[in-house]
Amino acid sequence: MTKTRSSNLLTRRSVLRGGAALGGAALASPFYARNAFAATGKVRILGVTTVALPSWEGFVADTGLEIEFVPIESNPGIYVQEVIANEAGEDYDVFIFDGGIEDRLGASGHFQALDPAAMKMWDNVSDNVKASPLLQGTDGTQYGAPIVFNADSFGYWVSDDMPAGEDLSWGMVFENEAMLGKVALEDTWLTTLPNAALYLKGKGASIGDPSNMTPDEAKMVVDFLIERKKAGQFRAFWHSYEESVDMLGNQEVMIEQCWEPVVKQLQRDGKDVAYANCKEGYSKWMIGAYLPSQAEGERLERAYTAIDWFLGGDYGAQIAVNQGYATANPAASLQFAADAGWDAEQTVAIEDNMAKVERKMALPDYWQNSSPDHVAEIESEWARFKQA
Repeated sequence: MTKTRSSNLLTRRSVLRGGAALGGAALASPFYARNAFAATGKVRILGVTTVALPSWEGFVADTGLEIEFVPIESNPGIYVQEVIANEAGEDYDVFIFDGGIEDRLGASGHFQALDPAAMKMWDNVSDNVKASPLLQGTDGTQYGAPIVFNADSFGYWVSDDMPAGEDLSWGMVFENEAMLGKVALEDTWLTTLPNAALYLKGKGASIGDPSNMTPDEAKMVVDFLIERKKAGQFRAFWHSYEESVDMLGNQEVMIEQCWEPVVKQLQRDGKDVAYANCKEGYSKWMIGAYLPSQAEGERLERAYTAIDWFLGGDYGAQIAVNQGYATANPAASLQFAADAGWDAEQTVAIEDNMAKVERKMALPDYWQNSSPDHVAEIESEWARFKQA
């Protein structure tokens, strides 16, 4: 894996020089024929780290393409920097970013609309998923194809006060006297501010949509966070997936607002950690695949070939077991697992993951929004919290 793009000081060219083409032998017996998306050449993808697979063998075998996957930090500001200022569309065939960014980069002409006819698997995606506001522009233009989605909460070390499997409150993260100095937050307003707003809304605060706060709502949330920061609630902020794994795994913190794969990895390592079921709701998100406006001709064909593969069963099955994420075509994931001879434990993991996501999505709040109406004011409030 190459260096994650996490700073405006990282240029598009420097990251490309560090990019690695990944590939290898085919996985056994997928539910559709190998080379179903036959193509030649290489597809370059700039995408958030947690959508990547440990191996791209199945992709290479199915598509006939090499893949160069360059990871980027999950941060809307960095997406905008790369796509607009650094003209990343000149170098990458597909972007895989947090859904909602199309409201800024689609309408501005930096993403092109998807052509459903160019994808064999598109009809297998449910209409509800396709129509997510995190994939379509404000005018209904379909800019994004769904890659993965989930509902995030926080990871924690299991104890008598925080047993596994029971519903917990976001107050365990933000207002927990027993955990002073033992809590880590993700270093981005995109999740931390709405999650704090979700907690305050659950306590009765007048907040409409935690992911699309007014300036006054954002100020109220940051006033609360500054108070908790001064009380010593938070030990650290994490910036990368690896850092979040180490921080929670080494018990530098006992509670961490984090992605579910962090907990999955630590559980595989034998750590007694769990991922919270939250009373108030979740940070529900979707990561989509987007086409740069510069892609055309054979390059565009390769991009569609790649997106089509992500919508199939091989990718869906792997990401469900490894990361705990849902994909747009869960039936294909189960079929792939059956045809590939996966064991019962892995198949059950896919089924359990489908049920878990359905349960989380049933709660009303909130869909993560990387382009809120008052993004400048929210970013300013986040800076005030960080500087306090």
